[in-house]
Amino acid sequence: MEYFDTIIVGSGPGGYMSAKLLLEKRKRIALVEKSLFGGVCLNAGCIPKEGLYKLALSESKPEWKVAVQRIQGKVIEIRDTALKSLVSKGLTYIEGEGELIDERVVKVGSRRLTAQHIILACGSKQREPGISPEDILRGLILPKGNVCVVGGGAAGCELAFILRSFGFKVYLVRRDTVLKGYENIPEEFAQKLENKLEEHGVEIVESLRKVNADIVIRATGRVPNFCQERFPFVGVDEKGFVKSDAFLETTTGGIFAVGDIISPMGAGYAFEKAKVAVHNILQGKEKSFDHRKVPVIISSAYQIGFVGDIKDARVLITKSLGINPKYYVTENNGIIKVGFDDTGRLVYCCVIGNEVSEILNLCATLLGKDLEEYLCLAHPSYGEIINEIMSIKQEVCQ
Repeated sequence: MEYFDTIIVGSGPGGYMSAKLLLEKRKRIALVEKSLFGGVCLNAGCIPKEGLYKLALSESKPEWKVAVQRIQGKVIEIRDTALKSLVSKGLTYIEGEGELIDERVVKVGSRRLTAQHIILACGSKQREPGISPEDILRGLILPKGNVCVVGGGAAGCELAFILRSFGFKVYLVRRDTVLKGYENIPEEFAQKLENKLEEHGVEIVESLRKVNADIVIRATGRVPNFCQERFPFVGVDEKGFVKSDAFLETTTGGIFAVGDIISPMGAGYAFEKAKVAVHNILQGKEKSFDHRKVPVIISSAYQIGFVGDIKDARVLITKSLGINPKYYVTENNGIIKVGFDDTGRLVYCCVIGNEVSEILNLCATLLGKDLEEYLCLAHPSYGEIINEIMSIKQEVCQ
């Protein structure tokens, strides 16, 4: 038997961040991974997508195969550097499939690991069989001819834009307006994105039957990659998500869940869940997970990002990003919608346009605050739009 302070199963964003934070506190950590270190996000999701998105925006871009190889080369560098860093801090990295054979014992092949705490970060998998966006982004399958992307969510909109930018004929199949399932994205923002995709040359259709495609990519969502037979001491709900309390502890005390095996899914949420779980392991159960604090960005023909919850807003303000001098002079058109509660605190922000991350990260930092405190911002910067929002708020939130 090998003894640790915490055993982590899965090395995606949730597992990686959990290990990093615990190692910084000089804890003895075992990290179990059955596939590539870094999970889907690093190897076939967020990171390669961002690299290809950047190339898609450039006027001169390499052919698709060369672009994917270039980005995957950088992914390998990131993966190797991150893993070496953790190992240098004392991490025990174990390749193989983990199985919970007792409430505190994880089996990996012939090895038996035990710890006071266990963190499950098993990730997610494609909802439907077939070619996935991850297959394309990782370069396992090369697109050709007429490409059909099925699914109007974030992954579908992002991939459709990227592939069209590289010269492929792209169809996007969606049942309703794109991004329909995102409650915090206003319908008019989603419609603007759909219109922009069509202007870019993406042909949007309502049925796969209307498409003559050489390759069909299923971007219809993901489900928890959790096998209860391997983890019989942990309860799951009817959708396959691991049951957990507000502190991310599962139905078995001492076992926590992070990442995509608990809702909502997404790498940004996974990082925050890891911080919450580690805090509660180290300090006792006192910190709850709040998805509203996590900013989300979708990078397609427009970037759309949000933080907070529109349902918490009593007053909503919508303004053109052109009220910010830098946005106006650089002709980066877009819209910002912000919401305040009964006390005048910022509770919601959604931005559509280009280069929206600066504003969104700033709003995430200011979430729950009344914006009356002094802010010192770089000039000129997109973030200065907060000054204009503060002035408008004083007029409408009396």
